[in-house]
Amino acid sequence: MDQDQRGLSPQTSKSSSHQNQVSRSKEFQLDFFIQKKFISEDLKSILEEAQQKYQIKSIHINYKNQIPELDGVAFTIDDSGENKMNAKCDAALYIIQLLQERCKQQINIILLIPEGIVSFLIGSKGSQLAKIIEETNAKITVNQPIVNYSPRTVKILGDQSTINCAIRAITKKMQERGISSEDYKKVPETLNPQKVNVKTKLIFQSSVIDYIMKNKNEIENKYEVQIKAKESNEIKLTQKCKLKREDKIIQLQGSLSNVQDALSSLIRRVSEHLKKQELEIKIVMPASYASKLIGAKGCQIRELATKSKGAQIKVLSDKDETDHDYYCIVQIAGNLQNKQDASKLILQQIECFKNGGPIMDSGKFLNEDNQNQTSQQSNNYEDYKIKRQKSSSQSERNSRSRSQSRRKHKHQRKRSIERRSASSSYSKRRERANVLSTKLIISNEVMHILERYNKLREYKERFNVDTQVEDSRRNSESYLRLKGKLKDCLIVIEEILNEQQKILRK
Repeated sequence: MDQDQRGLSPQTSKSSSHQNQVSRSKEFQLDFFIQKKFISEDLKSILEEAQQKYQIKSIHINYKNQIPELDGVAFTIDDSGENKMNAKCDAALYIIQLLQERCKQQINIILLIPEGIVSFLIGSKGSQLAKIIEETNAKITVNQPIVNYSPRTVKILGDQSTINCAIRAITKKMQERGISSEDYKKVPETLNPQKVNVKTKLIFQSSVIDYIMKNKNEIENKYEVQIKAKESNEIKLTQKCKLKREDKIIQLQGSLSNVQDALSSLIRRVSEHLKKQELEIKIVMPASYASKLIGAKGCQIRELATKSKGAQIKVLSDKDETDHDYYCIVQIAGNLQNKQDASKLILQQIECFKNGGPIMDSGKFLNEDNQNQTSQQSNNYEDYKIKRQKSSSQSERNSRSRSQSRRKHKHQRKRSIERRSASSSYSKRRERANVLSTKLIISNEVMHILERYNKLREYKERFNVDTQVEDSRRNSESYLRLKGKLKDCLIVIEEILNEQQKILRK
């Protein structure tokens, strides 16, 4: 199995060489959690009946796997004998069937899997899990980890046959890899800002970038970060996030906490440097995180705005969240403190997404009533399917209108060429009318001042006006020829008159 199929673990993990040395077993226990509303009073007798029917060594209530702050019961089906996996699955499905008959409603199951196998089950960009969902037609959600709770919860929704297929498909996939004792020991770790190394990209106007690069040594030494100017072609931004001509990209690299402090300092320094001019904060973020940062109905972004005491946060993205090659922009506005607080929170949230998402405080979010109000990592294939259908229908509409648009563009190009040819002669006449060539008669004293202080060269550089001194007309006066745009020549004449006024005052 190559690395792409295994996927990337959302938490820190051992090296692949270490994992290959650990022995993995194809026979492992199955752990489940049933919510209280689906449990009947004779649960223990149901477990015993399933144990006897399928000759399983042990089916028991496991209090160690009780999900924090979620009412329900966890049970384990365990038998280390050879080729007992099918029997364990059959026993689990029999228990679910009896519970569904007792409560007379469609139930959902929470499968508990070791933390160490989560990345393999999800696969690269969710490919493994998406395949299982497509094959079984079940709604499967690999939830966010819970603090101080080692198993990962996998919620399965559907009718009885769908749940049966989903459990068998997941256990089969887990058997392909096998499970080791290390997988059970692995515990999700919270994001440590001091240990996580980040590369944060920001967009500023070129004048701001120039100011930062001039003072970068002081920032780098104080906060132990590296500051680099980046080329705009190094990242692919969405159409909505196209850079302006004066925009440039800068990168801050270091530990998350150091980058947060360095960015806060830069925001303060640049704001003081710009004085009255408003500083725009634009953070570059993968486009796939856009919907996660916004949250359901904007709940996540509103929470960030509240924590930063009223910052205005806007996510600029127009690509589908499954597009992992593009980047979008998070724009922050407000007063100085708002910008500093919001920038810190957003940088932490982005790194949190990169490392698998937040770790939940309790299992309350698994309750069906509260599920829509929480931020969790949902790998629901139905949402992905709907988005894919929308994009395909959009492409069909585009292809239908392609021939019409081609004819339209051809006609427009023809008209624009005609307009250009008609207006070219007019523009040339207009340019000639705007050019001024004239002679000035000025005193030798003024000419001496202009030549002494290199004023003529200055006029050439500043106003792009050609100046040429000719032979003296009289002993006390000189010719000065000017050639350039009318507006620029008038400014130069005004400058020369000012110099003459200074001499007259003296």
